Amino acid sequence: MMPAKFPEANIVLTKPKSMTDEQCMSIPAFKGVDDAGFPFFMVAYTPSYEDIQAIKAGMPICVKVLGTGFPPINVFTVAENGEPNF
Repeated sequence: MMPAKFPEANIVLTKPKSMTDEQCMSIPAFKGVDDAGFPFFMVAYTPSYEDIQAIKAGMPICVKVLGTGFPPINVFTVAENGEPNF
């Protein structure tokens, strides 16, 4: 999957200076606060043909977080009307 530009993006998260372009890339993001008052960042990815085929075959979507802890996350798709599929 590749990072996707999306209309709501209001910031670009840049890669750490210690990483190469092959290891990491900058990504458009939305920085905001949710209805419960929690600050968050949202990024979007566009699945490749191979990703779509794997999803159709029932394969999982994996998320890798670098570091020593795992922050609260939410992984979801967006419907054609722009609403999240929670």
